[in-house]
Amino acid sequence: MKRFLRALLIAVFVLAFSNLAVAQDDLEIITLGVAQPFTGPLGSFGQDFTRGIQLAVMQMNAQLEAAGSKIRFEAVSQDTEGTPEGAARAVRTIVQTTNAQVIVGPLTTSEVLGAKQFVDENGIVIVAPASSGVAGGIPGDNIFRVMYPPDVYAANAFAQIAIARGYQNVVVLHVNDPFGNGLAEKFTTEFQAAGGGDVTVVSYAPNPIDLSAEATRVSAEVARLQGSGSTAFFCVCFLADAQKLLQIALVDPTLSAVEWMGIENLANPQLLEDAAIADFLRAANFISVSFADNSTPLTQPFIDSFTAEFGSAPGPFTNYAFDAANIAMLTILVAGNDGLAVKSMLPFISSHYIGTAVQAYLDENGDQAVVYYGLFQVSPDAPEFVAVGSYDGATRVVTFNQ
Repeated sequence: MKRFLRALLIAVFVLAFSNLAVAQDDLEIITLGVAQPFTGPLGSFGQDFTRGIQLAVMQMNAQLEAAGSKIRFEAVSQDTEGTPEGAARAVRTIVQTTNAQVIVGPLTTSEVLGAKQFVDENGIVIVAPASSGVAGGIPGDNIFRVMYPPDVYAANAFAQIAIARGYQNVVVLHVNDPFGNGLAEKFTTEFQAAGGGDVTVVSYAPNPIDLSAEATRVSAEVARLQGSGSTAFFCVCFLADAQKLLQIALVDPTLSAVEWMGIENLANPQLLEDAAIADFLRAANFISVSFADNSTPLTQPFIDSFTAEFGSAPGPFTNYAFDAANIAMLTILVAGNDGLAVKSMLPFISSHYIGTAVQAYLDENGDQAVVYYGLFQVSPDAPEFVAVGSYDGATRVVTFNQ
């Protein structure tokens, strides 16, 4: 009898294990491509974005398992190195080595445009979490910029701020890439259409080792334009580049006396860790247009889950990578792992997706059309950025707090 029971238990165990193995073998694994810069000046952003995407995949797989679905997602990543060429290579490698039809990323507009020809020609879909350059707003292509709105809105907001502050002239320093070129050009158009005067533009090559020459030219242009009226400086610079510039500006009598404006990534607490920089920006009446601290029911759960999983809070805009990955996976679940079908269905899925900060809703270019910015300055009492106003993309109106 004991032998019989032992044999029966062994048989049950073997059968159960066999069924489990069959069930595991029966899973449909769908590759979600991840193309982000892991190295270079934007490496910290890319690494954090990738963790946000990984969290989305983990949570989706847990839900699919609980629902009894045989579908699972697997994230396969490649380093774009922060360049157009690197992005094209990363996307091509993912597609050619897997069956990925959808790529989350790349990060910047120059990277997205670097991969554009390949994805358009091969029916692959890019879901870009943070690309905003004006040059990326192209109808009918395979690129969807689902959470981060295009820079036409930021340019309009900065132009309104400049007019409200009484600036007659502005000197712009911008990175020489599709993002920087587009924002500088659009700002110039908006500012002058609103009654502004001269705009002098100085560009710098991406990933600069030093900005001494550019700082000298900006300083000279500010001094020249101040002779014809109130002049401000507008920094369209990535964080690491702005840090290099600020070290020079600290000892430049012209740059330390002019008022400053700066793009969204400069409203970053990391800048204020240097007390001298915090004091400088406070004295320069520095103002940035960045995303308001909007929240949805998904905001805090995302922050809590990310922190629990990775041991630190998510960095700036990482939630957009999380949202982009969810939109990509939800679309694949509905349309199948087929690039053309995903392209057709994704705008519908996006318009029904409530994200961690704002609802996604795409315009005719496949870009986020819901826009609500905050205006931020350095607090007079502490080294921190505080909201001093807002910008509503629906009305295109800047409002300053009383």
